[in-house]
Amino acid sequence: MVIKKDMILRQIGDDIILVPVGNALKDHNGLFMLTESACFLWQKLPECSSVHELARKLYDEYDVSEEQAFADTKEFIDKLAELDIIDKL
Repeated sequence: MVIKKDMILRQIGDDIILVPVGNALKDHNGLFMLTESACFLWQKLPECSSVHELARKLYDEYDVSEEQAFADTKEFIDKLAELDIIDKL
């Protein structure tokens, strides 16, 4: 999947956030809070070409069912696409 917007991942204390930078500041004027699993998915995005491949990585990393991993991954990807942060494949 392709990340379209300039975002920097930061951890501040226990909080994990995505910070828009550069041109992304024009479209997004806030921070995006991520859960631990959302952070994991974000970091794996560039190496995955499908939601299924990304969900498999989540399934392999966390103690969740395959169905839950796919549902959570799809929700995350759909939200990023809705915010125009990524191009869905």
